[in-house]
Amino acid sequence: MEGLGPGAGDWGGKAMLAVRPRPAHRIGALGVLSFLVASALLGFLAAPVRGDAPIVSENSNASRTVTWTMGTATGLTLNGVDLEGANATLPWVPANVSWDTPAKFLARGSIGPNLVANATDISLRADTTNHVLDGDFASAAPWTYESSARGNVTAGWDGGTGTAVFRHASSATEASWDTMDGNLSSWIGLSGTGWTSRIGQHEGSGMLGLNFSLPPGPSGWAGVQRSSPVNWSAYDRMVLWIEPTAPSLPLSFNVTAYVGSNLYQTAPRDLVAGWQEISVDLGAFGPVRDSLVSLTLRVNGDNISGGQVFFDDLRVGNAKRFDEVAAIRQAVVKANATTPVAGSAVLQLNWSVPTESGVASVQAVVNVSGPSGTAINRFSAPSAPGWHRFLADVSSTSSLAGLYNVSVEIRVVADNTSASAVEVRVDDVSILFPNRQNGTYLSGAVPLGATSEFLQVSWTFEAPQPAVVQAKIRSGTDSTPGSTNWGSWRTWTAPGSYAPALAAGSFVQVQVDLSTTNASVSPSLRGLLLEGRHRSTTPGTISGTFTLPPEHVPAFLHWTRLRAMSQIPTGTSISYSIGNATYRRPVAPDQNFTDIRLKTLEWFATLATTDGLAAPSLSRIDLVYEYLGPPVRVDVTSAGPMYSGQSYALNATAWDAGDHLITWNVDQFDWTADGNGQVKNGVYTAGDPGDRTVTATYRGTTLTKTVIFHVQPSDWVYSLTHGWAGITLIGLGAIGYVAYRYGVRRLFQIDDVFLISKDGRLLMHNTRRMRADRDEDILSGMLTAIVAFLKDADPEENGELKRFDVGGKTTLVERGPHAYLAAIYSGRVPRWAGKDLKRFMATLETNFGQKFAQWSGDPDDLQSLKEFTDRFVSNFRYRPPRRVNGRAA
Repeated sequence: MEGLGPGAGDWGGKAMLAVRPRPAHRIGALGVLSFLVASALLGFLAAPVRGDAPIVSENSNASRTVTWTMGTATGLTLNGVDLEGANATLPWVPANVSWDTPAKFLARGSIGPNLVANATDISLRADTTNHVLDGDFASAAPWTYESSARGNVTAGWDGGTGTAVFRHASSATEASWDTMDGNLSSWIGLSGTGWTSRIGQHEGSGMLGLNFSLPPGPSGWAGVQRSSPVNWSAYDRMVLWIEPTAPSLPLSFNVTAYVGSNLYQTAPRDLVAGWQEISVDLGAFGPVRDSLVSLTLRVNGDNISGGQVFFDDLRVGNAKRFDEVAAIRQAVVKANATTPVAGSAVLQLNWSVPTESGVASVQAVVNVSGPSGTAINRFSAPSAPGWHRFLADVSSTSSLAGLYNVSVEIRVVADNTSASAVEVRVDDVSILFPNRQNGTYLSGAVPLGATSEFLQVSWTFEAPQPAVVQAKIRSGTDSTPGSTNWGSWRTWTAPGSYAPALAAGSFVQVQVDLSTTNASVSPSLRGLLLEGRHRSTTPGTISGTFTLPPEHVPAFLHWTRLRAMSQIPTGTSISYSIGNATYRRPVAPDQNFTDIRLKTLEWFATLATTDGLAAPSLSRIDLVYEYLGPPVRVDVTSAGPMYSGQSYALNATAWDAGDHLITWNVDQFDWTADGNGQVKNGVYTAGDPGDRTVTATYRGTTLTKTVIFHVQPSDWVYSLTHGWAGITLIGLGAIGYVAYRYGVRRLFQIDDVFLISKDGRLLMHNTRRMRADRDEDILSGMLTAIVAFLKDADPEENGELKRFDVGGKTTLVERGPHAYLAAIYSGRVPRWAGKDLKRFMATLETNFGQKFAQWSGDPDDLQSLKEFTDRFVSNFRYRPPRRVNGRAA
């Protein structure tokens, strides 16, 4: 066979059949027709997939199929079965390890001696002993309380609050020198205008104002100057209130004065919006200050237009200056040595500063000294009110055993003339040597119920630096962790949710390592959630019930079989049974059970698995029952040979499409015979010898059966045809027929047959020539001629294709619904050739039409085609093959 397979449709790189363009409406009509035919075919062949179950469909063999699909639960009863993707299967069951309290961890495992289970977490066990006695100041002893050397800062015990208290209090050392309420004549405005304001003063009944403008440049200033010399020899500090208006900023403030011919000035102080108290050290004017001339209060700025500043309540005095410390002390005994690593010893206290005014600073100093050295820690007063916690690591200076002195000191620094007050309170002083050691939590094998897959793991723990948590999980398939059936550990060092990447298993083991290099810092384990799942290992059932409609009951015969569409992986199973409320019978798919004639039938499918990761799935159930349908065929038979003149009883039966017998009563048939015989009530009287026909018609229908009986002659005729004379006559007749046939046959022969698809591809080529592959030029010429003829002789325009001559040979072309057939004859073409070609085309379309239309180019799709063409090429006359069971034999 030629032309099949890849490349079919091309000959020497050229298109075999280039069909000329046709009007658009023809292509559209063919496309619509093809679509409708395909849709109808698919609709006929496709089984229903989803709908309200059950669905009843008619079959072609007098049976009906009752179908349940698994798209919805309509018409189904489910018990331990889920519907997933139009399949019934075993449901997923959670296989979670959810531990959110220490008690749940301990229920499945144990902790070492270095761990402790608290109310909400598991952490490293610490020594919580406070080595400071009476650190909560429940009594004054054993602390010693030391006030400062000059008594400006005192230390004592407050029994009412149970705290240590430090205090300072002193009165003001300043006096009013000029209230600036209204004595404008004492001050002269320079580079500005001075004036008295009665609105907005800081205190008293008025204030001194100055309106000014400053030119561009860094040296611009304006001020108010005292009109007479000033004697401030008895004072070292001047204090006043100043308020610049916001548009006047930025400005700075300082004071200038002449002492003799020398001009002195104080350092500039930046001003802000609003009233502010400025303290000026008069030491800037030298040691002799009994005659300060041209004392000027100056504001300095750059390029300020329309500036304004106010002065109020100028005072002078002598500053209070001290830097003193009060302390509380205690001797602490340390019995055991610890490591000097950070976190091995921690001092803590709480302190508050309820009052702090009129002083330069308040500072706390914590001192721990002993055999390992001295640790001094300083910290300033907090800016916010209330209690504050102070913590200091003293590991390196307290590692050795021995006697250590612990002191808490409060340092107050003052340099001012105003009234001063300070109060500091200290409580809950402690020195802890936590002595924490690394520890491990380890669980046993935690069962999951079945082999499970793991979806997500979520860890809840805290690991402040330098503490570390290593959380681990491994999975296995037996209850002995560490066996060959267990995987390796998966480790996480940060809390959060992760894809676990664990192998499937039926057990898991959990290990959590808690460690720290700072004995005062502990990690804490709070929770674990390992989310897994497996298929339910409890068998589940799904069932459906069908009751015959009343109109189907009279013709109902019996149920025949159950069919199932399912997937059954290894380790899973589906078993089936049928019955009703009182009767149940196991069945296998496609098992014949024609003895069941229940009008209401229920089926059951039990799904089971021993593998948590595998589940059977059931997508469809068909129950088939048969019924007595209308007659579709008639059969007629007789027994033994027939002789002319004799009578024979005939058997006639009527059958439905399912081969169910409707009747065998010959009286229900009408009989006819050819002129050489008679039939009455099913009895046939044979006539003349030869092939004789008898026809039976099922009464009331058009169903008939025509049979051919060979009637043998009576005895003398039989002797003649079966003796030597008969043999001689038959031999002479055969010789004559052969001579006729081959005599005529020599006048013509079929050289080549081409079968070409409607789209121009060569489906098959058959030839009588022994080596067709050596005649490529001849074959190419033939094919070119056929293609040209097909192009010019469009059957849609010119009717049936005809014949044409080329190269001394005659080509006949026949068109079928799906292909063209071309036969090339040599010699004289007989008159019946066209009729034979038409019959052969019909045979090919009957057996291969759909394959021609849908051919993909694969030769395997047309394997038996050559046998048909051999029959056409080699025989004298083509006779269609007889048909057996609807197919050519």
